[in-house]
Amino acid sequence: MKVIKYTTNDCGVLRSEPVFPAGSECGAAQHIIIDDTPSNVCKGFGVALTGSSCYELAQMESDKRKALLKDIYGKDGLNLSIARLTIGSCDYSAEIYTYDDVPGDVELKHFSIERDKNYIIPMIKEILEIRPDLRFFASPWSPPGWMKTGGFICGGYMRTKYIDVFADYIIKYLEAYEAEGIHISALTPQNEPDVDQYGKFPACIWNPDQEAQYIFTLSEKLKAKGMDVDIWFHDHNFNGWRRVNWMLEEYPELTKCCSSAAFHYYNGCIEMIDRIKSEHPEIHFQFTEGGPRLKDCFDSDWCKWGTMMAKALNHGCESFTGWNLILDEEGRPNVGHCYCAGLVTLDSRTHELSYSGQYRAFRHFAHFTQNGAKIYCSVPSNEGHEMFSFRDLRFETVSCAAKNPDGSFVVHIINPNDEKRQYQLFYKNNWWYFDVMENSISTVVFEI
Repeated sequence: MKVIKYTTNDCGVLRSEPVFPAGSECGAAQHIIIDDTPSNVCKGFGVALTGSSCYELAQMESDKRKALLKDIYGKDGLNLSIARLTIGSCDYSAEIYTYDDVPGDVELKHFSIERDKNYIIPMIKEILEIRPDLRFFASPWSPPGWMKTGGFICGGYMRTKYIDVFADYIIKYLEAYEAEGIHISALTPQNEPDVDQYGKFPACIWNPDQEAQYIFTLSEKLKAKGMDVDIWFHDHNFNGWRRVNWMLEEYPELTKCCSSAAFHYYNGCIEMIDRIKSEHPEIHFQFTEGGPRLKDCFDSDWCKWGTMMAKALNHGCESFTGWNLILDEEGRPNVGHCYCAGLVTLDSRTHELSYSGQYRAFRHFAHFTQNGAKIYCSVPSNEGHEMFSFRDLRFETVSCAAKNPDGSFVVHIINPNDEKRQYQLFYKNNWWYFDVMENSISTVVFEI
């Protein structure tokens, strides 16, 4: 059996630390407790290819851009396999538009993705050359303004009378992107349907009844077209779990149209999805947005993101998608009022690249946890190696385990403390003992 371990130290450098079989249980070391049965299957990791990110990529020299994209999407790099696209403009776009801004065009005669062909679609195609099996899901930040109260893209409420037309609009988007060789495998009805962001950037409020009606309408149109596209509803914060439960209770047939509920991390906590899982075990979960802060520990918060990824997988999320792939040092281009950074920063003056703590967390989780891996709930404990309730345990140090399709077994341990910790794991009839450095993510891979 071959064991590989990587530890991210306080400077963000990957280094190797010793891992060895202890022969017998060591009383001084904490246990890594791993559940007996898998909780879910990992479908991959990714980031959003926003208009801003595609604009920044287009500013790079071709050879440097290719090297970056190989690092992000290549099997020897981060190994990201999912990309989120925005349907028209979002807050991180270089310009504000939808695909039909002609008021009252209910026949969508003026629908066009022509503006996406300037730099968004070309950058997506470059990425597909590196990662042909990249899976895309897409989200609208706003329908065309004329479908909403107020008549503007920024802010406002969806008008029920335009739900059917908006479903046709989305079908046209899917067809137009398919014609460009870009297959969208999943959709969310609306990014963050509970807020209009005070009219400061593209956004739209949908009440739960409207969202359900739209999902039924869109699902029928997709079936009529023979289009194999999944729908993930909600696409908002974890503290919206009550909305999700209400929709599933009020419209139980939703599960015939939607496989998953999608979540962002900005409000609430990942553990809140357990409240949905207990009532509706048939629904799946996707983590669809969360990215680095511009000035807040941008390049040193790998433990935060490692913890987020481990908890998301432990609590049932099948995928984990970050926010912008790349922005400049001021979080631009940005037509909104948020203070996000990219997974990678491109300095607008020096053209140097710098990397976020989330990037370093992906270096562990996305690189070593393969698509199709079975996820096993895992926690570090002082209490011995008997099994505990994973829902009730809360520790500073967090872990996650996965059995990959190739047979390898992976354990991720996140230690945010300022001191080294010692752990042991019983696996394959042996006790394995290892050190976990301070402020680190460690990954142990057992290769048969």
